Amino acid sequence: GRLKRQKYNPERAQKLKDSAVRLLRSHQDLTALLLEVEGPPCKKLSLSKLMDCDSSEACTNHSSSFIGSALQDQASRLGVPVGVLSAGMVASSVGQVCTAAAETSHPVLLTVEQRKKLSSLLEFAQYLLAHSMFSRLSFCQELWKIQNSLLLEVVWHLHVQGIVSLEELLESHPDMRAVGAWLFRNLCCLCEQIEASCQHADVTRAMLSDFVQMFVLRGFQKNSDLRRTVEPEKMPQVAVDVLQRMLIFALDALAAGVQEESSTHKTVRASAAHS
Repeated sequence: GRLKRQKYNPERAQKLKDSAVRLLRSHQDLTALLLEVEGPPCKKLSLSKLMDCDSSEACTNHSSSFIGSALQDQASRLGVPVGVLSAGMVASSVGQVCTAAAETSHPVLLTVEQRKKLSSLLEFAQYLLAHSMFSRLSFCQELWKIQNSLLLEVVWHLHVQGIVSLEELLESHPDMRAVGAWLFRNLCCLCEQIEASCQHADVTRAMLSDFVQMFVLRGFQKNSDLRRTVEPEKMPQVAVDVLQRMLIFALDALAAGVQEESSTHKTVRASAAHS
């Protein structure tokens, strides 16, 4: 018999789109999504090549535009929002930068070369944001999937350059206690680096100052002053948790009489100087 043509069902269409997004996140190799795209002036363009590019700003802008157009075409073929697709791809590239940095001696900082690559990547993310082709929420969710390798300096750059604020990133995490513990561990490592590294001194001091200032401001704001969000209590909760951990750590270290120039003493001294 003849098959009857199904009528358009908006609810069914949305379910299919949601299923496609879940399938994409689970199985799509986002790092190879734009492995080879033909077009002038470069025969092959990808995010990795854009990150390594030392060419002019005009060429960088052309590359961003070209990859953005390819993303839109790919999203249309897959039937998923371009913002979700681009967020996943950028997060995957951020993960590559963090993984490479994890092999160095700095547990929270990037090398000069990695910092350049991240800067190029974030310029591309800013292009996507400016053209409404980037989902901040999806990006945050993808970043927390690589939480174990996510570097604090990367989080700071994302915040400073306006890709996603620290508040947006923290509020997207499902477990506030876990994210508080993650931040505390990384801040302790950052404090040690302030004393140990002259090469990254400006970056580490700026990072610690910004983080501590934000935690103090958000942790001690009155409820009436809080910005209205979906769950406005999350950020103050994390801020207070991190500050309490830092205070307890400092008091325990002082009570134990830690030796000068030890890693614990350096951490306490650096955190006190920026509080």
